[in-house]
Amino acid sequence: MTDLVRVLNDAGIQHFIHYLAELRAGSKTTPPYGLLTDSATSLPLDDEVPIDRSAFEDQFAFGKYLSSALSPLDRRRISHDYALWTWLALYFFDHICAPAKDGSRKILETAVYVLEKQFNHQRYYRHLVRTPWLAVLDHGDNAKVLLITTTSGSRSDIFEQLTARQGIFGNQTVIAAANALYLDRATGRPKRGASGKGKGSPRRLVSIIQQLDLTYDLRACTVEQFLELLPKEFERFRTLPAAAQAAASP
Repeated sequence: MTDLVRVLNDAGIQHFIHYLAELRAGSKTTPPYGLLTDSATSLPLDDEVPIDRSAFEDQFAFGKYLSSALSPLDRRRISHDYALWTWLALYFFDHICAPAKDGSRKILETAVYVLEKQFNHQRYYRHLVRTPWLAVLDHGDNAKVLLITTTSGSRSDIFEQLTARQGIFGNQTVIAAANALYLDRATGRPKRGASGKGKGSPRRLVSIIQQLDLTYDLRACTVEQFLELLPKEFERFRTLPAAAQAAASP
């Protein structure tokens, strides 16, 4: 079933926040989808943009769908539109917060569902709808390394390290290199050891990037050049240059 994208007004957002609080308290109530279309809690967009609740294999597929579905809208205008992204979080709630067999849901911090009015990257990057959209929009297939989820459904350490810093998340060279370093293309999962604090880990990559940024213009580097700048500890993850170059292609 196709619907038209709308936005939640402040009353609708407060109702949604109250619903999240009820779930945290143990409620198994179904999502208040009526808020999405009720004129007392939502408003129409200036543009008519159709959307539907497709089944998504993973967060990358979700982000790819969003980047296509929302393409009629101006990216700069919607990027910080808290009312839109909160509406979308409620609309896709069964995807981003799927119920267990007993009907219960694991509720995370409010910021992953409700975008704040005041822009704050330290919280905006955590939003479960906006971030997949932005990752795919900026990085194409290379966003796969960011949108891997763990077996428990939570985000990977790769995501947490590389998206928490706006300068890194927005750097196409760095994300393409991370995709080449840490994504096992055969399985679509992180390579063995691509977590934690050890040598060559994403945490170490962030530290090295911060050092290299003092000397190099990393945005101007090719993926191949960036990988060559990394110390030997990354050798176990390093992909052949040809493969790295392919990973950088849109």
